[in-house]
Amino acid sequence: MRLAVVLVALVFGAAGTAGSQLPPNDNWRTIHTQHFRVHFTPPLEDEARRAAVNAERAYSQLSAELVPPRGTIDLVVSDNVDYVNGYATPFPSNRIVVYAHPPTDASGLRKYDDWNALVVTHELTHIFHLDRSRGIWRFGQAIFGRNPLLFPNAYEPRWVLEGLAVYFESRLTGYGRLESSEHLMTARAAALGGRVPSLQELSAGTSAFPGGEVIYVYGSLMFDYLSRTRGPATIRQFVERGSRSIIPFILTPSSRSAFGVSFQTAWREWRDSLARETGTSREAMPGWRQVTDAGWFALFPRWIGDTALTYAGNKAREMPAAYEVSLSGRERNLGRRNSLSPNVTMPDGSLLFSQPDYLDPYHIRDDLFIQRNGKQLRLTTGGRLSSPDVRADGEIIAMQAMPATTRLVRVSADGRRITPITGASLDAQWADPRWSPDGTRIVAVRQARGLSEIVVLDADGKVVDSFGATRAINSSPSWSPDGRRIYFSSERTGLPQIYFADVSVHAPRVMRITDAQTGLFSPEVAPDRSQLAALLFSADGYHVGVAPLASVESVVADSTSVGPRAECPNCLDLLGGLPPLGTADTSRATPYSPWLSLLPRYWSPVFEGSTDDGTSFGAATSGADIVRRHAYSLEVLRNNRFDENSAWLSYQYAGLGLPVLGFNASQDFSNGRVFSDVGGVSTEVGDLKERDRRASLQASFFRPRFRTYSVASIGGEIETTDFTTTPDTLLPHLPAFYGERRTYPALIGSIGWSNAQRPGISISPEDGVTLSASGRARWHNGTSGGATQSLVGAGTGFKSLDLPGFAHHVIAVRGAAGITDEESTDRFSAGGTSGASLEIFPGYFLGGQRRTFGVRGYPAAAEGGIRAYSGAVEYRAPLFAPSRGFRFIPVFIDRASVSIFGETGRAWCPRAVGVCRPQDVDNPVMTSTGAELNFDTALLLDAQARFRIGVAFPLVNREILGANTAQVYATFGSSF
Repeated sequence: MRLAVVLVALVFGAAGTAGSQLPPNDNWRTIHTQHFRVHFTPPLEDEARRAAVNAERAYSQLSAELVPPRGTIDLVVSDNVDYVNGYATPFPSNRIVVYAHPPTDASGLRKYDDWNALVVTHELTHIFHLDRSRGIWRFGQAIFGRNPLLFPNAYEPRWVLEGLAVYFESRLTGYGRLESSEHLMTARAAALGGRVPSLQELSAGTSAFPGGEVIYVYGSLMFDYLSRTRGPATIRQFVERGSRSIIPFILTPSSRSAFGVSFQTAWREWRDSLARETGTSREAMPGWRQVTDAGWFALFPRWIGDTALTYAGNKAREMPAAYEVSLSGRERNLGRRNSLSPNVTMPDGSLLFSQPDYLDPYHIRDDLFIQRNGKQLRLTTGGRLSSPDVRADGEIIAMQAMPATTRLVRVSADGRRITPITGASLDAQWADPRWSPDGTRIVAVRQARGLSEIVVLDADGKVVDSFGATRAINSSPSWSPDGRRIYFSSERTGLPQIYFADVSVHAPRVMRITDAQTGLFSPEVAPDRSQLAALLFSADGYHVGVAPLASVESVVADSTSVGPRAECPNCLDLLGGLPPLGTADTSRATPYSPWLSLLPRYWSPVFEGSTDDGTSFGAATSGADIVRRHAYSLEVLRNNRFDENSAWLSYQYAGLGLPVLGFNASQDFSNGRVFSDVGGVSTEVGDLKERDRRASLQASFFRPRFRTYSVASIGGEIETTDFTTTPDTLLPHLPAFYGERRTYPALIGSIGWSNAQRPGISISPEDGVTLSASGRARWHNGTSGGATQSLVGAGTGFKSLDLPGFAHHVIAVRGAAGITDEESTDRFSAGGTSGASLEIFPGYFLGGQRRTFGVRGYPAAAEGGIRAYSGAVEYRAPLFAPSRGFRFIPVFIDRASVSIFGETGRAWCPRAVGVCRPQDVDNPVMTSTGAELNFDTALLLDAQARFRIGVAFPLVNREILGANTAQVYATFGSSF
């Protein structure tokens, strides 16, 4: 089946949607404004009406900075996931999706007045940037439409795309990540550790801390530096130069033209200024002692007695987990987690925590769990609960997500009762609740209209006191063991530091007790009040540490916010005359219509050619509506040599939620020559053409979970074949088989299940299995004819080994088997290297193909038959992780690993009948061994792909099967 959609188009269109598919079966509504169609579901109508005004406000602001995009923009506001995200794409039309969940569980993003206004500004910047096309690119779009290959700025590294978006989110709102401390803190920590990356290390696929965040952090700091030193107007000039650049991923011509300097030179200037500003390292606190050393993410420390702590960690080498660490640094893994959450001890000794999981293929919700005797038990389902804390009697306080906001709730120890104790308002969000030691009070962070404050409530939610109000980020409050003090982290001085307030007095005064060069978070006083535990941010991530509480010195804290750009007069561009934040659109909402966004917006030329079939040319297109209720692809080809028109149509309907329905239809041709024995000489007398028409309908069911994935599909297919000859008088002289039109109905089905793990810097799936099976029953000449059945099954297993290296070593095994009967019209093939291909231009691919019965070292499809099997075992070991690119070569090399393998397989027929040829009977076994070098790379710095180069040594039956003594090969993708 061809049904190929242009790969680059699919990658472009789905880049932001992985793991976050909008619910296509929801009751979507639409508001129309001057430049936007705003889509939402009824629970989000109030937020969507604000979003409509926010979008028009951001459009006006960005139009003063950049050239406006073409056409109406679709903006979706969704609340189907309990995490912070959004994405934008100019293909196939200008589209934005923002998730309404506020960043209350991501403290570094809490610098906002109106979260929706901030994220809409960020994503709309992408549309302004990516939609801009000039010169030859605009000429190409005039011919091919919004072809994804013809957006020049999309070829720029993602640190440029995200850096510009973060730059404008802060410049136009006065909030965002450049106005908070997180990005500066990350850069200062890297400078102190001698780890400031080069521009060639800024890849979304990097395995070096902080992972893909580097493109946001350093991209935004780079554009902020250039704006300050070369003027804000140069940012627009850079975008304009890039939109007409012939080779847009080479940035030097555009940067020199706009900024008068190359990015490389500007980067060195900024890096040197950062080093001067940061200075030399000093102690975080007097007597500070680090007790964890893995880096990456170590969050939410909680004391267990006076000599140990629990924390939530993601070390990238393992899956996220809860850990216990002693003050001497000895650690114990307490159990896997889906995400990072506080782990709190319940009265019975079990651990309480929250984690997200899928409720269905379209909704991800946070819920409460307990871990007891090594087993995890769910307390709530769909509760949208996080940041839990527990009282001595088992009563739980937690944050509950609501549409576009949060509130505080009390939860019974068994999870059956959830009682709100604060209201839910779009103008105020709650976070980080903690019980007081005596269980009579609660402390939490409240953020309203850009103002963050620490609030003390009684057990029923009545506000008792508040303090520390500032237009900076406050986070992670905790109580002293005697309940007299509240410790918390705040960035009011420009970097996160530890503060406390004595709440035993009225109007408590806030005191600062640290002056770290990077950031300190999550203060926790030991039960005996001898130690203060906290998190220190370093070049390799967060570390849990402790310091003697008696050694800290306190100073009165300023209540004002000192941001990283406080002394920059031209960093902000806040236009006047715009509607204030919180203004709601009053337009009439209408039912969602998918048809306008479903129209074809582009086409791609497709060319094929071979010596026997001549040249075919045609076109391909695809489309999907904004919530992907409908999606389709279409390709047509014309072969001039044989006057044939081939076509492939694929359509998917997800409006039911489940199942997802898929319809495919195709018409294809194959041609052969007819020979006749004339006077003892074989003479060509004409051509034979076979026309194959197929149509199928499948229903697919998906069950994604954070730790497992299941899929099943069932459907039917009908195929018709007929033959014609040139000249047409030749057909009556051929066997009767060729003179009949034949119909082949079929039933098809497949199932799959996997629980394999994939840690952040792994080289392979780990510690799990993947199983799949597919079957087909096909009838000859309608239901009156005999039936043929086929079945294929495959399984893989992975076991990690904790040996030296940046990642785990892995033992991987795979087995596959297939069987069909003698009436089948198809044979299995065995032999060849299994891999993947990359489409570099419509119809042109690099790499190989996935093979169910591949055996490396032997020719592709060296054997055929109606029985087949294969098996492989690999030892996979990490080599090195350079995580860097090259200045003039658009390739990023992140990780390298080696695989040593053994492989065997066979395809054969029991006897020569039907499709089985005499040479297929009792084909011999193929067995090989060899090794591969695997490079996890990113093309154009960000498009991730695995490149494999290997050598295989066939061990048996080389001469019979035409194999060499050794075969060197290269391909993309993993072996399995």
